[in-house]
Amino acid sequence: MARVCVDWFPIGSRKYQKEPGFYMDDNLKCQLDILLKNIVNDWDFTIIISGGGEVRVGKSVLEMQIMAYWAYQIEKVYGIKVPFSIDENLIFQWEKLIEQGNLIGQKSKYCPMGYDEAGETMEGTKAMSRELKAVRDYLRECGQYNFLNVLVLPEFFDLPKGIALTRSILFIDVFYVTSEDGLFQRGYFKFYSRKHKKQLYLKGKKELNYKAHPYNFQGKFNNFYPFDEQEYREKKMEALRKRETNKKDSTKEARDLAWALLYHKFGMPQDEIGKLTLKHCGFKPSSGNMSDVISKFEISES
Repeated sequence: MARVCVDWFPIGSRKYQKEPGFYMDDNLKCQLDILLKNIVNDWDFTIIISGGGEVRVGKSVLEMQIMAYWAYQIEKVYGIKVPFSIDENLIFQWEKLIEQGNLIGQKSKYCPMGYDEAGETMEGTKAMSRELKAVRDYLRECGQYNFLNVLVLPEFFDLPKGIALTRSILFIDVFYVTSEDGLFQRGYFKFYSRKHKKQLYLKGKKELNYKAHPYNFQGKFNNFYPFDEQEYREKKMEALRKRETNKKDSTKEARDLAWALLYHKFGMPQDEIGKLTLKHCGFKPSSGNMSDVISKFEISES
């Protein structure tokens, strides 16, 4: 294990920190150094981090450590200071990924950009969704920024083939182990190169089998937060609340459109729409509320 980023995180910069910097697995560091060596030759790289289909296993901690090491080395090796903060580099919503990526990319190359909740939009089952299409288009077009993109999601096999096999250069699967006294211990990962992750995806996707193909190496990482842990948790919680609000708003909009279509296109009386809503949704809207909703939409009866 190599101790990295010692100048950025001196002793005492974290309440639990007794040595400068944080430890990084030697093999993982070596792989990142290869990418760092090549990034300035007009490359860009995408890394995938998953948790074997599980949540709360430490994916985001490893993501932030990789991002910190990347930003630190870009400055140390090339003398280029890149943005590095939660607000600038860590994204929780797909709209922000595109907005922030373009904003940062136009003023600074070689940045690490982390998409911390990629599973929300990157699942293969959402292949036709506008969110996934927008993110896929962005990942195709952002190469000019020479970023290190880190996509974090619970399930590797949920990714569309184009991203899992082609767009990403490596895959890291984070997992936990059980101690002798029955306690779960985070901080372990398996590393898959481009070749190995391809075989894992092709062989294991049908049954979500992470043992379908061997990994290149296994490693460990510590519970060190390069970003302020409390700020990170607050930002993530805020993003999750916004996501749930957006889901509710989208559901309500779809319901309203259904009412309008039933009324305008199919000539169903409002009372019948109300009874249908009661039967399938458990509530009956007032006639005034339904009239207001239906009036929002201009739908031709032809």
